[in-house]
Amino acid sequence: MSEEPVFVRSRWGTSRYVYNHRNPVGLALIILTPLFAIGMLFALQAETRWSEGELEDAVREGVERLNGGRHYTPLAGDHGFLIAEAMYETGVGPKHGVDTDEGENGGYTVGTEDTESEYCVRITLTPDPSPIVLPSGAEKLPPPSPEEMAFYISHATFTEGACR
Repeated sequence: MSEEPVFVRSRWGTSRYVYNHRNPVGLALIILTPLFAIGMLFALQAETRWSEGELEDAVREGVERLNGGRHYTPLAGDHGFLIAEAMYETGVGPKHGVDTDEGENGGYTVGTEDTESEYCVRITLTPDPSPIVLPSGAEKLPPPSPEEMAFYISHATFTEGACR
């Protein structure tokens, strides 16, 4: 082992310590630190992009999560957020970047900027049959209008390709 210390004071007028290139351990740290940092940057970049397999798995598992799921939402409107949320909850792929575009016939085309493939997800909401707890003496509530928030049970299917 060398008698030189691993860290020495910087000669640039600051009181900071730097790796000592005259010590074998310091030299190894000089070489390994940038390689480790570059490797971590590549790993981080790989985790922020969707792959084709991740998208397929997330759509498949997201649709499984939607089937029979209970949601508090209006019946009318865009339900693409339910699909994206179900995909994120699967834990597959990054937690961003899912695009859900509502088609003309009620389906949602699901894809990402990182992938070429698209999937058509169709979601149907039916009123939740479980009774709403009302205070004693209260009248039975009328069914909600499509614009009102209510509990619905979702049923979903998917196919490869954009919705047509």
